[in-house]
Amino acid sequence: MSAAPRSNDRLTVIVVPDETSPVRRFQVPRALLRHGIWIGVLVAMLFAAAVVDYVRLRVEAVEVEQLRAETRRHRENLLALTGDVEGLEQELGRIREFERKVRLIADLPAAIPAASVPDGLTPENEPQGLPLGPAGGETGVWELRREDSGADAGDPLDPAGIARIQGRARQLSARSSERRDSFESLLEQLDGKRHRLASTPSIWPADGWVTSGYGYRTSPFTGQRKFHAGIDIAADVGTPVVAPARGKVVMVGRKGPLGKTVILDHGYGIRTTYGHNSRIHVKLGQEVERGERIADVGSTGRSTGPHLHYGVSVNKKSVNPSDYIIR
Repeated sequence: MSAAPRSNDRLTVIVVPDETSPVRRFQVPRALLRHGIWIGVLVAMLFAAAVVDYVRLRVEAVEVEQLRAETRRHRENLLALTGDVEGLEQELGRIREFERKVRLIADLPAAIPAASVPDGLTPENEPQGLPLGPAGGETGVWELRREDSGADAGDPLDPAGIARIQGRARQLSARSSERRDSFESLLEQLDGKRHRLASTPSIWPADGWVTSGYGYRTSPFTGQRKFHAGIDIAADVGTPVVAPARGKVVMVGRKGPLGKTVILDHGYGIRTTYGHNSRIHVKLGQEVERGERIADVGSTGRSTGPHLHYGVSVNKKSVNPSDYIIR
């Protein structure tokens, strides 16, 4: 292909396809050729800009995906941290309840005054629990107040949510320190209380399920509201009933609606009662030790089914047996 000027304002383009094909001539205005060159340059620049922009967008897309992945990891870590904080909160609640029972059983003063708990928290704000089953299962049902927990406060990556988690962690750290100091004090005070502790009920008298708690309830016989001075532990007939502490048998025989009954005197004004037994293994005046079998679960007396009625009294006044069960 060759081009030769035909006039000042035009160019002739000669096209020779091959030796046998006819020659073709085209005339192209010089102005159009100049404009074509500039248009080509502009198109090339636009294409180059589009390529650069595409590459930039791809790079940014990769970076955004990396940021998203990192955000997901942070969110998962914070959610796990929130779960750990709540777990620690529950554990501290269990420890506090355990210590409360030990101090009650050993007749020791309360652990921490409300004024020493940080950030406006009082012992009433801490998790509480009530034992509902014997050793080997769950020892309580815990009701946590989570007003400061990040788990219920929207996006955990929100600054307010992070601040709540950090604040809760600081409170738990302070509580842990207080519990450590309180337990050290407790151990010192317990050193001189060994005999009393050996004689104070602290274990479940039978394996089973609590079907009726201490306090007012609707009587299964009359349908009326009546005070229940003990807890009922449902179990199969013949399930062993054991002494929850060292004591002396002060009553063996039938006791009205309780049927076959055993009463132990543990000293220090503490007595325990075991009703509805099918069989009794101890005699009047016998000394027993913690864990020793004293009777078998039954359904004697006024009963809706096999169970043990377990009662605790201090200075002739009934108290909640759950407060005298550590494990």
